[in-house]
Amino acid sequence: MIDYIIGIIIGFTACLVLRPQGKDEQEQQRIYNERYEKYQEEIKYYKSLCKWHVNQRNQNGNKENQSS
Repeated sequence: MIDYIIGIIIGFTACLVLRPQGKDEQEQQRIYNERYEKYQEEIKYYKSLCKWHVNQRNQNGNKENQSS
């Protein structure tokens, strides 16, 4: 039982020491936010591209059905 308590205390202190702090954490957060925004823009682009393709296919399908 005492082994578990000592292990928890050592693990907790190790996490406190190894946790990124200050500038490193802010830099990582900034990089994450930039990449997140970039990915959101790419997702928005591909969603609109997919909608455009679906609309084109529907319009072309309607034209083919009407001309037949």
